[in-house]
Amino acid sequence: MHDSRAFGIAAVVALCQAGSAVWAAPRSCDGGLEFYAGVGFGALVVMASLPFVLRCGETTAGRMGWAFLFILMSAAAWVGGLFVADVRLLCRLF
Repeated sequence: MHDSRAFGIAAVVALCQAGSAVWAAPRSCDGGLEFYAGVGFGALVVMASLPFVLRCGETTAGRMGWAFLFILMSAAAWVGGLFVADVRLLCRLF
């Protein structure tokens, strides 16, 4: 039961993380990229702690496995949002 609830919360966090790319994309040269990086780091912390807070899995190794899965999901959402929203990484070359 806790596993499905944790997966649902992780999916919402990942969707919010990818959705923040839509806000950050037009402002990527004016602090949007820093905002998006902060959201990504915060989501990684939330995703890594989620299995331990909600007690997913019966062992510590199982919880670490869930945490690793959620971290991969967060990283995929961050990179996906980066490309889908077309966030600029290089604003000025000179």
